[in-house]
Amino acid sequence: MSFVTPAAIRGMTRTERRRRKLALETRNKNTLLALVVPVMIAAKIMVAYVLPPKYFYDNNRMLMMMLGTAGDRAWGGNYEIAANLFRSINFADLRTMVDWSICLGIVFTALVVLMILRADAPDFLQSLFILATVGLLNIYIFTIGKDIIQFSFFLAVYAVLLLPINNSLVKMLLSCGVLYYESTFFRAYYILIAALIFAVYVILMFFRSRSQLGFVSLLVIVALLFAVIYAMMVASQSMMPDEYQQIMNLRAGYDIAFGDSADSATLILNLIPGDGLPLFMVNYVINAFRMMIPIELAMRGAYYLPFFAFQCMVTAYMVNLLRQINRINDPTLFLALCVFLGYALGSFIFEPDFGSWTRHEAATFPVLHLLVLNRYQKVPLTQEERLLVKGLDS
Repeated sequence: MSFVTPAAIRGMTRTERRRRKLALETRNKNTLLALVVPVMIAAKIMVAYVLPPKYFYDNNRMLMMMLGTAGDRAWGGNYEIAANLFRSINFADLRTMVDWSICLGIVFTALVVLMILRADAPDFLQSLFILATVGLLNIYIFTIGKDIIQFSFFLAVYAVLLLPINNSLVKMLLSCGVLYYESTFFRAYYILIAALIFAVYVILMFFRSRSQLGFVSLLVIVALLFAVIYAMMVASQSMMPDEYQQIMNLRAGYDIAFGDSADSATLILNLIPGDGLPLFMVNYVINAFRMMIPIELAMRGAYYLPFFAFQCMVTAYMVNLLRQINRINDPTLFLALCVFLGYALGSFIFEPDFGSWTRHEAATFPVLHLLVLNRYQKVPLTQEERLLVKGLDS
């Protein structure tokens, strides 16, 4: 594509500017698509030859359980469910973690490409984010393990959001139903996430109808989301006392449960010790902001800086959408925002460490990419892009 001077852009008609903008967007999307496979290959090389086994201890446990060689290292619960699932689909007789990583990487990266094809064309920052996520997916998610099952459930939610149904409430209930179904046999706490997603939908629907949203409105939305967590805990205290106590003591037990594993280095432990619901809520709010902007992760060294940057970009994209929900006229995008925020609210309770949080967040890619690849998130970096946008908006 030839370079166009600012003077030439100013002299263009509206139709010419639209064509030029479309040509730039097509180039950006083609560039992103062309880089997906090289990023996948680089990630698989890291899995096979660069990263030490300690980063895949969970995957290797799953592999041994699938092969029946785990012995005392075999765990029950959703580990056993996942191992049985992989055993049932192992038609190619895959026997190493790298084998699983390559095969699942090819299949699921192809699905990622299809999602990108359907989405809006990216700008430079959006492309960087998507490529970083593709790398994370191919290192930690697209392999034998529990996280790819979570990815598959969010893929089902993505399919629901794309259904040709004009009723947003029906789509929201179906999305919640998918995650509720996951809770019945895999991750039990997803029943809570399903309920939180619906609560977020109700709150955002109210603010979506307002003509103007300012900083105060954004603070009120955040306060209401935290109030939902408090109300849920108050209700569970009398209705489900065992589950309530389990949640209250959750983070205190992570230090013992994780031992010397790789994830123990980034545990999210409560900063304020003590018991009781008020203190739980204080720690919940603190942990939420720690997870959204993980400064302490960046302070651990250069290795963690990419994860810090990834999380900061996710947070920036979410806040940017939240502050303009009254201008979002795409129902699929609005529902995707509700799903992700509900997921995040639940994760602030259950995610044990920053490593798990990043992996599980990347596993929501079928929904997450909808929140990133859209016109509300574009940041024109070059003078040409700014002039084209200004010319079309005027």
